[in-house]
Amino acid sequence: MTNEQNKLNARRIVDEGWNKHNSKVLDELFSNDAILHNPQDPTVVKGAQGAKATLQTYLTAFPDVKITIEKEIADGEYVVQHLRAIGTNTGPMNGMPATGKKANTTGAMTTKFDSHGKICEVWSFFDNLGLMQQLGVVPTPEVATKREPVLAGSR
Repeated sequence: MTNEQNKLNARRIVDEGWNKHNSKVLDELFSNDAILHNPQDPTVVKGAQGAKATLQTYLTAFPDVKITIEKEIADGEYVVQHLRAIGTNTGPMNGMPATGKKANTTGAMTTKFDSHGKICEVWSFFDNLGLMQQLGVVPTPEVATKREPVLAGSR
């Protein structure tokens, strides 16, 4: 597959899968044994079914999410995308109740394609600390610094 074809297929994950909520495109793009790496989720996620589960988790939490590709580089079987995700947290996510707050976060996804043009491996990560701070689940540094410092051995 060419760099351009791989970029087109990587864009389809974002445009069709995430932005149009079309999970069927993942069946077309992912190999059955594809491995999805996500540092926020220690479980091993595999294939289109694993990608669909991840998609569903985030679309439940942020049904209005819009992901844009800010930068993209293709080299052989790899496509790297710098992404921006904007959405409102109106549903639960991994045991966290909805906050009703809008969030704007960035991340990156590296997608590896096999010789047949199927996705065989994905590495993705987003600024989850920043996301949780925007949602009010984790205090921002300004809030955290207003607290009295706790020194070791002072309790």
